[in-house]
Amino acid sequence: MIKKKSRRKKYGLLVGMLLLLLMGCGTSKDQEITWNTEVVDEISQEFTHDTEEKTEQQTTIYVHVCGAVACPGVYEIPEGSRMYEAIAMAGGMLPEADENYLNLAGILQDGSQIQVLTKEETKQQNSNILQNSESINNSKININTASVKELTQLSGIGDSRASAIIAYRSKHGSFQSIEQIKQVEGIKDGLFEKIKEEITVN
Repeated sequence: MIKKKSRRKKYGLLVGMLLLLLMGCGTSKDQEITWNTEVVDEISQEFTHDTEEKTEQQTTIYVHVCGAVACPGVYEIPEGSRMYEAIAMAGGMLPEADENYLNLAGILQDGSQIQVLTKEETKQQNSNILQNSESINNSKININTASVKELTQLSGIGDSRASAIIAYRSKHGSFQSIEQIKQVEGIKDGLFEKIKEEITVN
């Protein structure tokens, strides 16, 4: 606030001096107006600084657009641009592109890479995710089908607890959820927390 007032004062001084020069108020033909060159220089520098600040605010960033677009490449765009604007600069998406894969409204950062996938590529990617998920589940022990030997591979499960698990499912049927194993005698919350990532009911 103080800086703004100082600038206004200096600008006012400059305007006043210009008016005096043009109108000749309070001066005679023989008098000369003495200019304070230091003040004028300072005001001039402030004008220049303000202009530089405005120029610096209008910055740009570089993003890499690749994949299923008409013209892949690196593009310079205004800071704060959104993804759809960068894709438009790259000529737009190709017909086979999956336009629903990306968040087109996302704001971009300098150095971002936008990879536009085709519908076939996203389908394959989703298939790989599903396979990885199934692989993880297959590595878990199914408490509905596991033998005593398999159950004893779980942390904190010995022969007696493994036998109790099998006895419980024989009496009550298959476990409907992994949390249900806490109903087995000898398996409480603490032990369940240790084994919940190692077991499945599917």
